[in-house]
Amino acid sequence: MKLAKNKKNDSYTESLHRTGRIFSLICLLLIGTVPVIYCLSAGVSPDWGLVVSSWSFILSYLAIGLIEAISYAPLLGVGGQYLAFITGNISNLKLPCALNAHNILKTPRDTEEGEIVATIAISVSSIVTTLIIILGLIPLAIFGGDIVKVLEPVTPYVIPAIFGGLGVVLLSKYFKQTIIPLGILLVVCLVTFLMGMDLGQSTMLTVGMIVSLITGFIMYGIQKKKATK
Repeated sequence: MKLAKNKKNDSYTESLHRTGRIFSLICLLLIGTVPVIYCLSAGVSPDWGLVVSSWSFILSYLAIGLIEAISYAPLLGVGGQYLAFITGNISNLKLPCALNAHNILKTPRDTEEGEIVATIAISVSSIVTTLIIILGLIPLAIFGGDIVKVLEPVTPYVIPAIFGGLGVVLLSKYFKQTIIPLGILLVVCLVTFLMGMDLGQSTMLTVGMIVSLITGFIMYGIQKKKATK
């Protein structure tokens, strides 16, 4: 019975991977087709010299994508990760929704139940986001750029507010695991700010992951030693 259950779970996971890869490829083709059609219809072409000169900027975004794919996987699950990366807005919408659903329902993340909960939460978030965008386009179509000017003063505070709320939740639930990486990153940010440097989002994400991994292994080793005594 246990073997049959494991085969059933493997079949479910394999179907998620198969469907997720198909729709990911379709979305990549659609996204890549838009600029091609625009260039062909407008009779223009990209400035390839400018594209080549922006290699560091492009690599930084590739690094961010790779880091997000690795770090978000345990939190989003298989189905949730495919759905989140297709619909976008992961760190500020999809990830908080998945974490909040786990916290409310008290479901472990590394189980089939947690996988389903995260997928449902991300699906609902995607539908609600689409509806809100449609509703937001109505006043934008009526008032045009005036509404953008009205909202412009508050836009710099939206992302900090979202990440601040998410950070408080994670700090309160995983205080021992998060306080050391947070403290080190705050020191790095303060030192670079005083030196007039901007390391950029990709660099800070990389540093944060490395620090989190190191502190996580150290804490795991300490707890393992305490358990063996």
